[in-house]
Amino acid sequence: MKRDKQRVEGETWSEEHLAEYLGFKTYDGTDPDFHCLYRAYTRMNETTFERFVQLFRDQGRNLQATNLEGKTLTDIIQQHRQSEDYVKVLRGEAIR
Repeated sequence: MKRDKQRVEGETWSEEHLAEYLGFKTYDGTDPDFHCLYRAYTRMNETTFERFVQLFRDQGRNLQATNLEGKTLTDIIQQHRQSEDYVKVLRGEAIR
């Protein structure tokens, strides 16, 4: 899976901007929680993603949501070379 957009490094994300990522809807039947997590992963650096996942958890959302193939975001990204910190965040581990 290839990212469709480069991350902007050094960008400061407001809480409102992070919250926008909680509202993404799907068009193909994908679990909305998976879709929100995947979009956040493809657009946020590790630190911002950590903040987003905390907000996601606080909203009671499902970190184990799956795509149409039955894979979680962790299943998918743990195969990416630079995903270690993202996987830690999804597992509830600190990245600092």
